Amino acid sequence: MVDKRKRDRERTPCTLGDEVIRLAGIGEDVADWPPQFHEPVATAADVNPFLWMLHHLEEPAADRVDTHHYSRLLPPESSVGAFGGADQRETATIGGQDRESLESDAETFIDELGPNPDERQRPPSSSVHRPGLTPPYRPPSASHHPDVETLDDNRRPAAASPFDTSSLFPHHFNSFFNTPLETGFFGAAGLPGFGFFDSHANRPWWKGDNVCTEREEKEEDIASSDNEEVAVNGGTSGGGSSSFGFHGFSTFNLNVQTCAEKQHKYVCTSIKNVNGRKRTEKITRQCCHGFGRPRNGPPNAHCQKLDLYSMEETVERLGAKEFISTLKKSGLEATLESNDVTLFVVPDSAYTSFAEQMWENNLVAFDPMARAKRAIDFASMTARDMILAHTVNGSYFIEDVSNEQLLKTDLPGANIRINIYPRGPMSSARDQSYAEHPYRYTANCAPLLKLNRVADRGVVHVVDRVLVPARNTLMDIIEARDDMTLMRTFLEMTGLDKTLREQGDDKHYTIFAPNDDAFLKLDKDIRRKLKAGNGCAMNILKNHILDITFCSLAAVNGVKTSTYNLLNEKLEFEYAMVGKTRAPTAANADEAGETIDEGDGKKTQRIRINGQATIEESDVIASNGVLHVIDSVLPTDSGMPISNTLANHNLTVFKQLLTDAGLEEEFDAMSNRTFFIPTDQAFEQTETGRYWIRQLKEHPESLRGNSALKEFLEYHVAEPLIKTCALEETSVPTKAGQNVRVNLYTTNPIFTTVMNRATVNCARLVRFDEETCGSVVHEIDKVLDVPKTNLMDALSANPEYSMFQRLVSLTNLTELLTSPDAGLTLLVPKNDVFLEVDAWYQETLQNQDELERIIRAHILPNVICCTGIVPSEWPFVRTTETVSGQQLKLNRNRRPQVQNAGITKCDVVARNGIIHEINDVINVQPQRTSTTGASSGNPFESFGSLARPLPFWFK
Repeated sequence: MVDKRKRDRERTPCTLGDEVIRLAGIGEDVADWPPQFHEPVATAADVNPFLWMLHHLEEPAADRVDTHHYSRLLPPESSVGAFGGADQRETATIGGQDRESLESDAETFIDELGPNPDERQRPPSSSVHRPGLTPPYRPPSASHHPDVETLDDNRRPAAASPFDTSSLFPHHFNSFFNTPLETGFFGAAGLPGFGFFDSHANRPWWKGDNVCTEREEKEEDIASSDNEEVAVNGGTSGGGSSSFGFHGFSTFNLNVQTCAEKQHKYVCTSIKNVNGRKRTEKITRQCCHGFGRPRNGPPNAHCQKLDLYSMEETVERLGAKEFISTLKKSGLEATLESNDVTLFVVPDSAYTSFAEQMWENNLVAFDPMARAKRAIDFASMTARDMILAHTVNGSYFIEDVSNEQLLKTDLPGANIRINIYPRGPMSSARDQSYAEHPYRYTANCAPLLKLNRVADRGVVHVVDRVLVPARNTLMDIIEARDDMTLMRTFLEMTGLDKTLREQGDDKHYTIFAPNDDAFLKLDKDIRRKLKAGNGCAMNILKNHILDITFCSLAAVNGVKTSTYNLLNEKLEFEYAMVGKTRAPTAANADEAGETIDEGDGKKTQRIRINGQATIEESDVIASNGVLHVIDSVLPTDSGMPISNTLANHNLTVFKQLLTDAGLEEEFDAMSNRTFFIPTDQAFEQTETGRYWIRQLKEHPESLRGNSALKEFLEYHVAEPLIKTCALEETSVPTKAGQNVRVNLYTTNPIFTTVMNRATVNCARLVRFDEETCGSVVHEIDKVLDVPKTNLMDALSANPEYSMFQRLVSLTNLTELLTSPDAGLTLLVPKNDVFLEVDAWYQETLQNQDELERIIRAHILPNVICCTGIVPSEWPFVRTTETVSGQQLKLNRNRRPQVQNAGITKCDVVARNGIIHEINDVINVQPQRTSTTGASSGNPFESFGSLARPLPFWFK
């Protein structure tokens, strides 16, 4: 029986549809169909027999006979191919002796389709359309391409197809199952057994026709500077064989390939290790010149031929006839014929305005001030130079240019800087060009009006004004202007002039330069500090400088645009209606400028910065960035002295003490300092603070030259400058000569190594990192009283601690409590606590071993302030060790608690530690062996070492 079926297969030719039906197991069902449904057709449905079946089941017979013409497949010996052509291979049958998989059959069909399915020659008899089956996508005619300028020559558009051209069934199945490696779901191999879903039209556009390929290769040694070794898991980066490191290609044979697709370009970069050398290969596939892809077409639209015009005609059609006329008069026509170029052309209206300005610049009666401002721009500039400054060798589509990229022009020493900015949210919604270009582009800060206009010898972009050659640096421009003499002086005093002279591809700055009138508005003391060139001057000037190119186009009307300066402080830009500002004269230099209307009674729309300064002159282009002239100096706390910062943050008590003590000027001159400033509320809540408030009110005259007040104030000033990110557990020297102790704590019950609370002498930092002139300010919730005694002396000085002090004196721990660098926490019960257990107290005095065990249970080897004790419940129980290694539980309910005792008075600061007053004797278990030891210096068992910097977030 098996042999008979085999012989039948060998005798009967089997079509592709028969083979699919057999493999699908529906042969018996097909045998029951009417005979007319068995008719094979030479159409695209042969590739997909399931679609053929659906068509026959859904289409009425009458319509099928009247409107469609079918052609039967010729026998194998006389077939000329399903789609015509010279190839005589059999494409629709599978011989019984030479069977292949369905995937191979589909590949055979693709070969028969030819390189371009849209150019196939189809016999009239095989031209078949079936409802529900959409032909492959055909690109629109070239005349409708958005990148080509066309004339209205009364051409009739092609009749629209009555059918929907977005194929659902064949397109989605083919894209899902058997698309190429770069775009397919299952990779290059597709899904086995589903090759018949493949279609030529769904090939990626960059694998289609009219695509040109460029290949770049670079080979270099592994030891070059681009292949630095990266240490892994703490391994060293040296060359020794014993170190474990990531040696790039020398240790691991890495082959990396990345691909990126753009509108008209597909770029693949591969990096390989070839015989110990790194080879970088870059393959770029893009539409050949004269071909392009429609921007608003389907994602897989192929390259189509464009109707290109000459460069001269393209420029004229874009409304730049004056520009091309000047080009011809300058003898530069050959530039447009020899090589591909990119032109940045100027509309006639803008070009005429520029020509008039050039002519006016040469008049003897021209305004000298305006001449001084413009001389740096137009000096020695001819019409030929102007054209060369708009010409770039090579074709540059705007999508291929990155932000801050410099394009070298044909004018020596002149470049065009391209910048890219986002569109505003309001304009994005109503601007029809947003879909085509979602960003805004500038060339030397001139907005690009039209982009990517392709000509026969290059690309044309339209700018809204003439691009003045940018040959001078920002500092050169400032030096050449007569209205920026003060700015030049301040830059030179601070050394920032060197920054503004730097040039290179990665050197791009924006400076908002106040003119001389703007500096006259400043306070005299601020102007004096600027001239001195100290830290205040540096910060004030850095507040006006960005490390990016910020053109005026970046500011969007109707919304706020923000960026960050060299101080990492935010600058906000918005358009506002403003009038002229009458600049102060020498006579009224201390008065603010007055805003007045223009001569016609109307205000103008200008860009405002932080609501404080107005841009009066914008987009002065330099070789290393752009300059904007502003009418006011931008204030910043980091550029103000400490007295201004105190006033701005309502730290009035401390500021008044400085003023009455006559120390304000001395403190203002400090730099590289850390100021721990108590809030006004902190003064009211502490005894020392209330004392100085009374002195301010009752005896202010006694504060000038007061040595105690000077020591008190200087004890709040530490050196050097320490921001919160650099805080660690340590002692910091102060200007008063004594140290303050910084402690870090965590309030997180799980991540106990993340420090989010800081204290200085147990005063908690409540606001922090407020920058001032060369220093930083941290606000604290307590005043810092200068400690005069050590822990042992503090016990002796308080009669309420006499009974505990007696116990300490009977042990050998006196030396520990007098050590200057001990850094201890002493838990002290008051006398009334011991009086309640007097019998036990007297008994303990006679037992030396028990006495020392009790005292050691009240001494902690680290400073633990009350603010570091937070609620601690099971399972997140916090403990600390005593000097003898015993574990004490820390918790906070109504008050801080240590083991069984509550703390009734917190943070009595001594030179070598602190004292907490408690309401009970610490009850501890008998001493046990500790794995960490008493000398670990660890207040919380799970903290690890606190002698190193830790990740720090404040709460």
